[in-house]
Amino acid sequence: MFPLKDNIPTDRLPIVTILLIAGGVAAHILLSQDGGLLRLLTDALFLGIFGPSVEDSMSRPRFLLLCVLGGAVALAVRLALDPTADALAPAASAGVVAAVVAGYALRYRRARVVSVVLVPFMISLVEVPAWILLALWPVLQAAFGEWALFAAQAGGLVVGLLTIRALAQRRKQVPPRLLAAQRIGAAS
Repeated sequence: MFPLKDNIPTDRLPIVTILLIAGGVAAHILLSQDGGLLRLLTDALFLGIFGPSVEDSMSRPRFLLLCVLGGAVALAVRLALDPTADALAPAASAGVVAAVVAGYALRYRRARVVSVVLVPFMISLVEVPAWILLALWPVLQAAFGEWALFAAQAGGLVVGLLTIRALAQRRKQVPPRLLAAQRIGAAS
């Protein structure tokens, strides 16, 4: 399964999300992080899928504040646990993505993500519940690295959970099919 995009329509180009992904790639290239290519690709993918909807729910400066806070807290946690750490960019990057993932989980947990699914002799597009990918992200991150980096990501998650309600200004329109699914779920 390869996720492509969520089903939440956006009203504007996600400039901050694009710049954050470009900055993460540039930092990776310039700092030559060891073994971090898969982590970089995962962070870029998840930020690219979930970032536009979260960015669209608030002003760009507020979205940037959410990301900076997530990255700063993750970096502080990483340094508190390992003051001699030299590869700090992965912690900051993971904190940014963690804050966005947490914000998305609170605001759009019932959204769906269009994904390419490969089955023998066939490629199919399927809408997967977003919560599955949201739950998968920390598992993937834990598989990538050491405990201090995972704890740093947890710091970014906490930032996203605590600040999204204060920073987000509006809730995006949920697609009609999603609204019907929510009503059916509420009735049962």
